[in-house]
Amino acid sequence: MDPHDWVDLYGGQLYAYAFARVRSRMEAEDLVQETFLAALKSSAAFEGRSSEKTWFTAILRNKIVDHSVN
Repeated sequence: MDPHDWVDLYGGQLYAYAFARVRSRMEAEDLVQETFLAALKSSAAFEGRSSEKTWFTAILRNKIVDHSVN
């Protein structure tokens, strides 16, 4: 799991997921950036019991929930 590859591998899919839910390009981009930052901070805890894509999507889903509550 190399953080240098995350944007190329998952950025587009995560952005599409976020945009479909928040309907704002800027907010979707911010949420994806927040997702990558959160993943970077907790990457040592990633045990590989799911795919990286699933892990990122779960983080993003939580970021979207937090965003819509605020």
